[in-house]
Amino acid sequence: MAKVQEVVAREWKVSLSEMRSPTRRRAPVAQARQVAMYFSHVVYGVSLASVARHFGRDRTTAAHACRRVEDRRDDEKFDRLLDEIAKRLPEAGKKVWSQ
Repeated sequence: MAKVQEVVAREWKVSLSEMRSPTRRRAPVAQARQVAMYFSHVVYGVSLASVARHFGRDRTTAAHACRRVEDRRDDEKFDRLLDEIAKRLPEAGKKVWSQ
């Protein structure tokens, strides 16, 4: 999950320490965290409970993050951005993502 965080943080231009912060922070940080949670769960198949623990959140927050990102995939520009990010993820993610 660390690599996912690095890739997403770079794309959103936020620091890893902000993404890992126990507080919500500003909107771009919260959005980047949600996207990293989404990739960790959906692409890599990490359980919501594990994703939540890794990000210092609870399982319902991780589930909410995944729903929010999935809902935004209807936006063509956002969907393309996620596709571009997925290409930069480690190989294991690419295999899962393309299925």
